[in-house]
Amino acid sequence: MAPPSARRALFAAVLCAASAGFAAPVATAAGPRTGATHCVTVLNGVERGEGVSKVRSRTCFSGPGAAERAGRAAPAAATQLMLWAEHRDYGGVYDRIHGYDGPCDAAGHSFTPSTWWSNNLTSFQVMGGCTKSYLSGPRGNGSFSGQVPHVGDNLNDAVTYVKVWRG
Repeated sequence: MAPPSARRALFAAVLCAASAGFAAPVATAAGPRTGATHCVTVLNGVERGEGVSKVRSRTCFSGPGAAERAGRAAPAAATQLMLWAEHRDYGGVYDRIHGYDGPCDAAGHSFTPSTWWSNNLTSFQVMGGCTKSYLSGPRGNGSFSGQVPHVGDNLNDAVTYVKVWRG
């Protein structure tokens, strides 16, 4: 039998080889950690008596293939409602917002972004049947139709509430 130091070295080599090129999901409650580039947030529907949807799950991915892994991470039963971007014109870190309860309808989804996204949301796209959105924050609010390449100076990096629906 090999000495313990040789077994440790062999184990480290196998572990390193097995993880080469593999970037595990980075899940945080607040949002993506440094280096994460694509996230998936899944919302429950708004429950009776509640004002906002609850976050069911949030997972972030980094490294090569992060966008593809994020694209496959949402449950099949969830509908993508929005694509958030950190920078103007849909650049930087992304978060794909999914909701249960089928495609977007007149009731829509309303929710509170994570702290990270509250301080970093700059542009977004609506999808899944959603056509209208309303955002508010400490410096103001705004109503939008369709895609939003920039939320405006008052909401840029200052969004504390989001509602999206088909209107």
